[in-house]
Amino acid sequence: MNLQDGSQMEIAAAVDEHAPVDPQALLESILRWRDELTDVLEQMPTDAFERLILRVLGKDGVSDIDVSHTNDSIEGMGVFGGGGFLSFRVSFRCIRGGGRISSAQVDDFRRGVMVGRADKGLLITTGRFTQEAVLKAANERAPEIRLIDGEELVGKLKELSLGVRTEQVVVERVIVEREWFGEV
Repeated sequence: MNLQDGSQMEIAAAVDEHAPVDPQALLESILRWRDELTDVLEQMPTDAFERLILRVLGKDGVSDIDVSHTNDSIEGMGVFGGGGFLSFRVSFRCIRGGGRISSAQVDDFRRGVMVGRADKGLLITTGRFTQEAVLKAANERAPEIRLIDGEELVGKLKELSLGVRTEQVVVERVIVEREWFGEV
């Protein structure tokens, strides 16, 4: 059952041994956690948001991170892979805001990655990328640019359990089998 697409679901009863659960509130919390988390990210103080991004990158394998700032983004360079056989230098930029990142911004970032002599680039936003930006990043010109949009970022926070925890909720749906009663 896919609940992320906003589809409606009939809930007859929610079972919780500790407290009754409002089925509508449960459904809303299942469907809206991504929007809620995005709002939290947008409202965080800049320095806290920077620490969060650095923590995400660190847990994802980036080390020796050097950070710089611009007006609207956090930028830096690090090493992915810890210096082993497959380690490489990665340049990153994180742009906060619900807007769309354009192909011109991808080009600008790619130039910065090349000037910084990084092997790969990681462009992160709490918003989205335009289709042109996605195509520009997929261009086979070196260096490779990996795009992480807001949806993927909140998914990564959930995966890493950073500011997000999950609970198992048992939901019982009661279906009356009219045919059974007809055979009694």
